[in-house]
Amino acid sequence: MADVERALDSIAPTVREMNGYLLDHIRHHRKNPGEGLTSRLVRAEVDGVRLTDQEIVGFVALLLVAGHITTTALLGNALLSLDQYPDEAAWLRADPGRLPDVIEEVLRWLPPFPELGRRTTREVQLAGRTLPADSVVMANLAAANRDPARFARPDDFDVTRSPNPHLTFGHGIHFCFGAPLARLEARIALRLVLERFPEIAVARRSEVEIQNPAVIVSVRRLPLEVRRS
Repeated sequence: MADVERALDSIAPTVREMNGYLLDHIRHHRKNPGEGLTSRLVRAEVDGVRLTDQEIVGFVALLLVAGHITTTALLGNALLSLDQYPDEAAWLRADPGRLPDVIEEVLRWLPPFPELGRRTTREVQLAGRTLPADSVVMANLAAANRDPARFARPDDFDVTRSPNPHLTFGHGIHFCFGAPLARLEARIALRLVLERFPEIAVARRSEVEIQNPAVIVSVRRLPLEVRRS
């Protein structure tokens, strides 16, 4: 937990600055309503109840961060994975139609968010332990995605894996509603990269910079060598 706390402390000033910016943006739309998403959230009403400014800040921040950095992380993780497994990369280039299968395996093997926090609504018995009500539970998706009871050779990056019931996008009512968009963005971006560059390789692995995995599994810097078609 110390690593997580340090990571949260390091990003706290940025989060506060972002929230302040979003709050000003929301207040502007309250005074100057338009047809954009923020104005629609300001006007949204259910049974006479409307969202507060702070609730809209949380909603807009979630869309901004979840819809941007996660897809960026997925693209970088895909290039890292394909570089580490050249046979899988060659298989994909020979059959580009299997790109969706490759993306699903990247999501399983190297998920951008390896953990998700959930709060218990009641006391729960789990694996012989009692979890009190109103407790924060960290679900380790990376471990679940490599569960040998669910996946054959779970530590192998296997782009032919089928089915691939990974939990990277969550499950049930908490399933990520942006999953179709993330998959579409990844398919389009990776297809264009593969078409434009018939050869892609990590230039110097010693110079690859990784983000703090307590926050997100992603590359901060990824030097590549490419050959254009």
